Amino acid sequence: MIQEIKDFIYKYYIEPAEKGTGYNLIQEITYGVILALSLYLFYKALRKLNINIDEKFAIPGVIFTVLIALMRALVDCGYIERSFLTITPGIVFLIGGFFIITILITGVIFKEDYYKVSAIIGLIPLFYFLFIFLQHIVHLEAILYVGVLVGVFYYLVKFLDKKLRLNIFQSKIDDYVVIGQLIDASATTIGVGIYGYWEQHPIPRFLMETFGVYAFIPFKLLVILLALYILNREVEDENIKNIIKLCIMALGLAPGLRDLFRTVMGV
Repeated sequence: MIQEIKDFIYKYYIEPAEKGTGYNLIQEITYGVILALSLYLFYKALRKLNINIDEKFAIPGVIFTVLIALMRALVDCGYIERSFLTITPGIVFLIGGFFIITILITGVIFKEDYYKVSAIIGLIPLFYFLFIFLQHIVHLEAILYVGVLVGVFYYLVKFLDKKLRLNIFQSKIDDYVVIGQLIDASATTIGVGIYGYWEQHPIPRFLMETFGVYAFIPFKLLVILLALYILNREVEDENIKNIIKLCIMALGLAPGLRDLFRTVMGV
């Protein structure tokens, strides 16, 4: 029985990471459960400290998400040594844990200004790794390609939202969610369609193989807009609503920027 458990763990969790064969559905479900549990416990701690999950809270959240993406890309580049704690999901646990601890400690000490101090703490390592990244640029044009796709689709949905009076965008956090997910979809599309990369996650891989690489952006955008539409109408508690939104943003922004950084560095 014990050996069977070990074999299961190795087959579905360790071997894919060692061989770089991408994610499987077992991993996706497991990490989703862990994320949901961590999110719940973090939310309860925030409420005890009277920290509102709002646009201020989003500032350090975005910074730490970019940090995860940049560090992960530098692992692929070879600058940071590859280990469990420097690849997904280990790096998410590591930097995500650092983010949680930073928010909670600054919330206790600095009260209303917690987000300013947390942002500065996140910016220190981010600027350091950004300096390293700038020394490894190969395909700078990839940023332009992704930026154009993000800009076109973002302003298109903003226009349609206003024209059709859907009222999906109700706060800056909604914009963060859409932009973060668009960066992910666009970076994946450009990486696969132009630079010859492949998609690790099974569902996006299936969509791109079935409907074409560039069809992935509207597919993902439709899902995200539907999620925002439901959240804004069905969830009354602003804190619960916003922490879910920021989680959705991070799940797009982190892998999206990692893919973009990798493409720019040619790794």
